[in-house]
Amino acid sequence: MVTAEEIGRVAVFADLEPADRERLSRVVADITLAPGESVVNEGDERALFGLLEGRIEVIRRVDGVESVIGERKPGDVLGEMAIAFGMIYPGGFRAAEASRLFRVDLHDFQELASAAPELAQRVSALAHNRLIGPRGLQSRSSAPSPVRALVLGHRRDGSCAELRRFLDRNQIRFRWLQPDVPADVEQWSGGLPAEGDLPAVRVVNGKTVVRPQLRRVAELLDIATEPTAEE
Repeated sequence: MVTAEEIGRVAVFADLEPADRERLSRVVADITLAPGESVVNEGDERALFGLLEGRIEVIRRVDGVESVIGERKPGDVLGEMAIAFGMIYPGGFRAAEASRLFRVDLHDFQELASAAPELAQRVSALAHNRLIGPRGLQSRSSAPSPVRALVLGHRRDGSCAELRRFLDRNQIRFRWLQPDVPADVEQWSGGLPAEGDLPAVRVVNGKTVVRPQLRRVAELLDIATEPTAEE
């Protein structure tokens, strides 16, 4: 069970009245994570987390490649952007070592914030800094990711559409070229594959594969996800 004293060790809750921290301690969830376990998963309900012990990595996936873009240490919170902006979690959170944290569900946070508006203000200020501060998400994403693949195929070809959807789902930036558009043909360079070999994928500075299975595309682009059953 998380105690009122432990809740006070997390910075945004430190100035709450003892009675408020005591009430909060009765509704929060006490969570223990082993190294490598995730704090939240896609589609989870919005909640605010306070880290008591251990270390949490902030994970972001770009072009199918997972990277660590930050960390949270004891006394920090997680999920403030989801709470403040009503957005889905902009990144993943994973335990870098054995960790313990508490979860405040959205309705409990809102109830507490109505009685202690300064708490909502602190969480909003922190979320604002996470988003547009010098090291925030907007500054990280201001430069567009480079094109990693060229896709050559016809507009009405179902296989081409499936391939493009696969790349979109895995956040791979690509350029779609159509073999009957002269300007697109120039961008492909070299001889075009035969009609029966379309669609084709060319990894920038890499290989060209015709009529590829999605699993093969994932291998070429080092996509850190399992291809779907659509292949």
